[in-house]
Amino acid sequence: MSLLTTLDYLSVFIFALTGALAASRAQLDLVGFLFIASLTAVGGGTVRDVLLNRDMVFWIANPWFIGTACAAAILVF
Repeated sequence: MSLLTTLDYLSVFIFALTGALAASRAQLDLVGFLFIASLTAVGGGTVRDVLLNRDMVFWIANPWFIGTACAAAILVF
């Protein structure tokens, strides 16, 4: 795994932690945690990929990013 890929996963994990903390403050259930964490983790990159008109959004090409976000959400839950 390259350094850039490691940083991608780390950034998704940290943004998912941020979303999960927001879900915690709102006292959501597990599904809410997973949704808010995933939305926060991949939202910015999705907008970037759509605006740059890329063929495939990064988390659709590699679903491990969503798995990383869900792991962070479960860790906070």
